[in-house]
Amino acid sequence: MALMSKMAPTAVCACRNAFLKPSNSLIPAIRGSHAAVFRKRPGQLIVNRIKDVCHFYFIGIGFLPVLFCLAYNHIVYGTCELKDYPTEGPAPHHWQFERTPIRQWWAKWFGVSDVEHHERNLAYYEKQGIIARWRQIEQRVKHLEGERWDYKGWSYQPVSSTWVDYGRWHALRMRDQYEQHGHYAQ
Repeated sequence: MALMSKMAPTAVCACRNAFLKPSNSLIPAIRGSHAAVFRKRPGQLIVNRIKDVCHFYFIGIGFLPVLFCLAYNHIVYGTCELKDYPTEGPAPHHWQFERTPIRQWWAKWFGVSDVEHHERNLAYYEKQGIIARWRQIEQRVKHLEGERWDYKGWSYQPVSSTWVDYGRWHALRMRDQYEQHGHYAQ
């Protein structure tokens, strides 16, 4: 009995280690049930944030308020009526010929009158005509240079005596001055 009581703790430990220790054959290497519950994927926090911000600014405070404003304006004011051109009083402005109040407002503050548009086109076509004439002259000069075996020659421009005197004075000043940045009295 005494022997059993002395061996009992070691036997219990040996049995416990032998029976409770898992063997390699009992644990499968992979799960055999279904697909992984949490699969790895790239983070989407920044993408979702950008989509939320764009949706808020374009739809929430951009598109819908403008749509409500246009619907209200169309329901309350409707379309404008075409009237005869007034013979007395001041001449109407260019923006008063638009069909709806929204178009009138846009033409008044952001639009260009027909007269100004016409003047811009005239100035543009005049400039294009001058450039085309210059190109025509340059092509003619190049043709004549090639035909006559000629080349560009620079003509002599007479020099004023004032510039010659100023150049001499500046050269003497630079020669006599010890440092270029100094201002010494002479």
